Amino acid sequence: MSPGHTSTAAKLRARLTQPGIIAAPGIYDHVSLLIARSIGFEALYASGYWGTASAMGEPDVGIAGMSDFLRTFGGFAMRSTAPLIADADTGFGSLANLAHAVRAYQAAGIAAMQLEDQPFPKICGHVGRAVSAPKAEMLTRIAVAVEARGDGDMLIIARTDARRSEGIASAIDRLAAYGEAGADVVFLEAPQSTDEVAEAARTLSAPLMLNAAPAGGMPILEPQQYEALGAKIVIYPSGAPLAAAAAVQSYYTALKQGRASSDGPPAYDFGAISTLLGMDDIIALQDRHKSA
Repeated sequence: MSPGHTSTAAKLRARLTQPGIIAAPGIYDHVSLLIARSIGFEALYASGYWGTASAMGEPDVGIAGMSDFLRTFGGFAMRSTAPLIADADTGFGSLANLAHAVRAYQAAGIAAMQLEDQPFPKICGHVGRAVSAPKAEMLTRIAVAVEARGDGDMLIIARTDARRSEGIASAIDRLAAYGEAGADVVFLEAPQSTDEVAEAARTLSAPLMLNAAPAGGMPILEPQQYEALGAKIVIYPSGAPLAAAAAVQSYYTALKQGRASSDGPPAYDFGAISTLLGMDDIIALQDRHKSA
């Protein structure tokens, strides 16, 4: 593992001890990563839902495997200057698969690996069918993940999907146990009210992570509002890809109707995209070394 790989995880660990909430936008391809990098964020988030959708055009039901996730998210981590929080579903099958994934994620430079307590195979936590595996099973996953990480800096994030099927008390109980088992951050998926978030934050000792997603059970709030409730990390995984999809649909619809422009948002400047991709640097390199 290179020093650069360790530094993003260490940076995230250090940030968790400091005041203020961490708001991480969702990235889903390399263009979105480069735009987020140019704007500047304390962390970025790569979800299994959008990674699978973008790379494969498939739903978030466990179709993408460990190699698919590593190919996509490892590439993100290599180009990101901010710590990358990356989804790892349920650990990709057996405990041996999970241990291998932990080592591979850490070697790829991913700063934090998110594991969820659904049974295998999983399904997107916001489609209304997600349930949780027995608590003891998730505790074993966390123990294996912590062991496989060894003395590395990568954070283990433990998510529960138990709120919808078991209620908030059970979800909080699970997260408390996950923190005690060694999870660095605990992730409450789909709380149904701000009161539930506040209750979880009061009860739990590990930093609390939340998901600001359109299909969640509560309205999407500003980062400072989540901070006031006691959360430490909030991810916004769907805002950018949904906005991009709406813009693409608007443009394609207009073109189908015989128009070369749409009524959607203004287009990103082509020259700016080329610069973002590093074209100016490549031209400068060629100019420095062109033959006389």
